[in-house]
Amino acid sequence: MKRRQSSRTPRQGRDDAAMPGRSVTAGNHRQPSGALLATVPAILLTAAVLAHAHYVSGPPPAHTGGFGEPTCYACHMEAEPNTGTGTLVLRGLDGVYEPGTAHRIAVELTSPGMQRGGFQLAVRFAEGSAAGKQAGTLRVVDERVAITTDTTGVQYAHHLEAGTDLVAPDTARWILEWTAPPRGAGDDVVVFHIAANAADDDASPFGDLIFTDSVRVRAAAAKSR
Repeated sequence: MKRRQSSRTPRQGRDDAAMPGRSVTAGNHRQPSGALLATVPAILLTAAVLAHAHYVSGPPPAHTGGFGEPTCYACHMEAEPNTGTGTLVLRGLDGVYEPGTAHRIAVELTSPGMQRGGFQLAVRFAEGSAAGKQAGTLRVVDERVAITTDTTGVQYAHHLEAGTDLVAPDTARWILEWTAPPRGAGDDVVVFHIAANAADDDASPFGDLIFTDSVRVRAAAAKSR
């Protein structure tokens, strides 16, 4: 797909000003050499291919935007997160969870014109002494999703290459299972942090839209005996 020129133009100007070998001053523009002009397209193409190869099977861990983490915007830089047209929704919990129980949840991303999608999700205790630590256990249910555990013990659910395919026009969806922590394992409130990429499938870091969301879910009240 063609890149949207209207959103690339400002960035191109900034890149030109910072490009090695080019001096930009008011009233005196020195043109880059022919050798540099010939090299730049090859560099950009190589960077695009490498970015596609690295992230088609999932982003690096800790890019959900939660607890000080960056988001997919670190590598897909078309526009600031949540400034494009689209929605990111976590389905299956409705604000409450049953402690110790398995819940089937879904991450759904919609954006007009998207060609592929990607995501990353983590669920951690939101408050108290366990804040930021893994809450419950994530489990995959199909070949579209994988889970990577980082050195802190936090699980990151993310797309695989098969999971970048859309499930309907302009819609990506990923399903997984979350077993909630037992009562008393930490604070009763957990938070899901999600980052997702509505991609244009041009194998470059441009033209993609990033969306983020955080969803706080509280343990259901204990039943009286």
